[in-house]
Amino acid sequence: FEPMSLADISKQIGTIMIDKVPSTDTFPNENGSDESIRAWANQLKSALEELNLLLCCVSTATYRWGSDRSGIASQNLAVLGAELQGSQEQMDAMVTPRLTNVLAPTVDLVVQKTIMDGENETNTTGSGSGSSTRTHLFSRELVDVNFVKLCQTILCRNAPMLRNVVLSHCHKIQRCIADYLKATHKDNQQDRSGFAY
Repeated sequence: FEPMSLADISKQIGTIMIDKVPSTDTFPNENGSDESIRAWANQLKSALEELNLLLCCVSTATYRWGSDRSGIASQNLAVLGAELQGSQEQMDAMVTPRLTNVLAPTVDLVVQKTIMDGENETNTTGSGSGSSTRTHLFSRELVDVNFVKLCQTILCRNAPMLRNVVLSHCHKIQRCIADYLKATHKDNQQDRSGFAY
C-alpha cells in the first residue's frame, strides 16, 4: 500500500473527468426510457462518489505535524481545504439531490395480497377449534409516481448543466491542488534561503 500524493489525486480527478462523467452525446431525453435516464444518473452519481472518496485522501496527502509546518503553509492548507469543501458542498447541494430523486425515489411498503390457509371453525360454545394462517405478500410501491416523473423531467432538462457543474468543480479542484503544490514549493524554497547569510 502506498498513500496517494496530491499529484496522484489530481491525476485521478482528471481520469474521472474523462472516463467517468457521462459524455455530451449520452444526455438523457425526456421522451427516453426510464432506464436510460436512470443509467445516466447512475453514471454521474458513480463519478461523484469516486470524486468524494478521492477528496477524502487529500488530508492524508497533506499531513504534517503542526510544528513541522510554517505559518504560511498552514494558511495555504486552510485555503485548499476551504476550496475543496466549498466544491463538495455545492455539488452535494445542487447535483446529488437531483440524481437521488431519480435513482432512489420514496417508496412505501404495502400489502399486495393476503392469502388465507385453512378455515376458522367454531364449535357451539364459541371457542375456536380450528386454526387459520394468514400470509401477507408485500410490495414496494412508489409514493408519488408523478413526482418521480417530474424529477426525471428536471434531470433531463438540466443534464447538460449538471454535467458542467461537476466538470467545473473537478477542474477547480485540480487548479487548487496545483496552486497549493506551487505555494508549498515556493514556501520550501524560502525556508531554505532564509537561513543563508
